[in-house]
Amino acid sequence: MERKEFITLLGMGAGAVIVTSCLGACGGKDSETTPSGGTTGGGTTGGAKIDFTLNVATNQDILSKGWTIMQGVIIAKNGANYIALQGSCTHQGNQMTYDPGSNRFPCSLQTPDHGSIFNADGVKISGPATSNLKKYSTTLTGNDLRVFEV
Repeated sequence: MERKEFITLLGMGAGAVIVTSCLGACGGKDSETTPSGGTTGGGTTGGAKIDFTLNVATNQDILSKGWTIMQGVIIAKNGANYIALQGSCTHQGNQMTYDPGSNRFPCSLQTPDHGSIFNADGVKISGPATSNLKKYSTTLTGNDLRVFEV
């Protein structure tokens, strides 16, 4: 084997290792951190379905603001009902907020090019978001609110 042939084979082998590593990394699932609070019956990492319970009578955010974010889900109190939607905007992943006066979910206005607004069903009303928010089911038993996906 000549030197030129050896160097060519070595370069192709190194390139194959790099490409394989990159493709493997691209195929992995993103993980999400889980804020403290509530009782988890499932998780958000590794593709597990959302399923957790929180006590609405002791949750300070629900009591003071009318909404909170837990495990990547925004939970809002609307009268006697609770709404649970994906907690990050589909535009660039900024945190969602809740406006009880309009019963809408605006993306936090951290920068001027954001500002998507969604209705209580998670449907995009305006802004640069590319898709609707995922909606989760809720069941209230006493003060325990279960948030889950089916």
